[in-house]
Amino acid sequence: MNNVPMLLFAVWMFGASGASNAQEVKKSPLVLTWNYDAQQKRLTLHLANNSGKDITAYNISMAEKYTDGSTNPSYAEGIPHNIRDAQRMEDFLGLMITVQLSRDTPDEERMRREYGNGTFAAGTTRDQVILETKDISDVETIVNLVVYADRTLNVQNEQAFRQLLAVRKGQLLAMEKVNEITKRALADPTVSSPVSAAFTELTQLADSLDVKMKNHSLEDPEANQEMPLRGAVQSLRSMQRSQMGKPEAEQLKEYVAEQEKRIALMSPHCQLGVIVYQ
Repeated sequence: MNNVPMLLFAVWMFGASGASNAQEVKKSPLVLTWNYDAQQKRLTLHLANNSGKDITAYNISMAEKYTDGSTNPSYAEGIPHNIRDAQRMEDFLGLMITVQLSRDTPDEERMRREYGNGTFAAGTTRDQVILETKDISDVETIVNLVVYADRTLNVQNEQAFRQLLAVRKGQLLAMEKVNEITKRALADPTVSSPVSAAFTELTQLADSLDVKMKNHSLEDPEANQEMPLRGAVQSLRSMQRSQMGKPEAEQLKEYVAEQEKRIALMSPHCQLGVIVYQ
């Protein structure tokens, strides 16, 4: 990661194996416990942000043990499973930016009421519910990564960190390409419908990436562009069908302006470096 600012952070060991484990991990910035409802076959992960900072992303690994003796992820008899293979990542950065962009708009109060500042805020808790097909006897968990709104982070698993950074950089690359294409469509005097022109070019780009990046690593930002590009295509499709009464060029200019604000807000959160002190 050349030319990337290096941010200092401390490393914690994390773990949880039911409510009884809460005491063992209470000093961790992210505390994770669980409970299982056998009647509804519902596993609930309870997460508490004890870090004192707002969290923008986290990655956890989880291995479930069932009452019939099987496990998820499964492993052959005598060969230990690797819990880190079963990762779950949550990234709130997009929501945080959306809340910030709602400032001084009619949506501000509703967004703040429903989402706070868009992060997993310091001192709050949240649950993840997982529907199970078999009864749970135990759950082993590890917190691999915690990223904060101030762009500092705790890393226990460098692969999880690389994947998160690649996803964020892929989203940023996609937004930059969307703006490049839409601006070109707006500037071309021969284009009668800039929305349609941008829609067509972005669809072709997303389709080409689907083929080109099929076998690329998810740690490659280029491999993480297709989904945000598809999202932009859907936004333009909605714009085509819009009954707002504005000329489509005006709608497209407003869309570009908002994308530019998102790019400016997101860029710093794609510049994360790692120095590990054990």
